[in-house]
Amino acid sequence: MKRTLTILGIFGIAILFAQTAANLTEFKENIASQKTEAKEALGSYRFDGSKITYFNFKTYEQIKEVEIYLFNNTDYRFSFNGKSLPFDISVQIYDKGKTASDRTLLKEFTGLQGQNLLVESSELNTTYLEKTGHSGRLKRVFVDYIITAIPTAENKTPTMKERGAVVLVMGYKN
Repeated sequence: MKRTLTILGIFGIAILFAQTAANLTEFKENIASQKTEAKEALGSYRFDGSKITYFNFKTYEQIKEVEIYLFNNTDYRFSFNGKSLPFDISVQIYDKGKTASDRTLLKEFTGLQGQNLLVESSELNTTYLEKTGHSGRLKRVFVDYIITAIPTAENKTPTMKERGAVVLVMGYKN
């Protein structure tokens, strides 16, 4: 009897592990297809790179920051894909990192969950000029993902339902 219960327990754990692995594999496959979709959204802009930001929703708000370099006088297009978000987040784009007290908010949007949104560097440069009066172009921007707090989240052992990712694809004008 003891041996049977042990075998059933091991079998149950193996099934649970296999299911979790299958869910994680499916999640990562979805990310790959969303990256392709985000690349297609760039249109005539040439693909320059991508950054996938993974996170778990928690009972408290989190901020993840991504730095993007803008070279020379090149125009860039950023494609944000939020189809791997079980809950909505906010996206804020700044001229400086989160440790700078004098940074300028260039663009902010919500509603990324289930969407693919585009942002152009020319729009960011125009906002930068209007808000700061600087005549130069931006050399880099900082994208902050404001991950909302979910009261029912499991902080220590997050479930797949609390796992999220944003696919960011960058392209430059040829």
